[in-house]
Amino acid sequence: MVSPMITEKVISNAPYAASAVTVIAGFTVKDWGVIIGVILTFITVIVNWIYKHRQDQRETILFQQKLKHKKH
Repeated sequence: MVSPMITEKVISNAPYAASAVTVIAGFTVKDWGVIIGVILTFITVIVNWIYKHRQDQRETILFQQKLKHKKH
């Protein structure tokens, strides 16, 4: 037997799920292309930012090491 609380949660969330499915089913191939393009662009920006941040950290360490050696 299913708990009444679980049943209530499923029933209360069913309209949201049905709405989401309806919206997704209504997308054309062109819409999906735009959505995927935006997502991939966002991922590319994040990956580039991470690698640039790491490169900046490495270059800062190298610069500090050069400064340290010039003082001696």
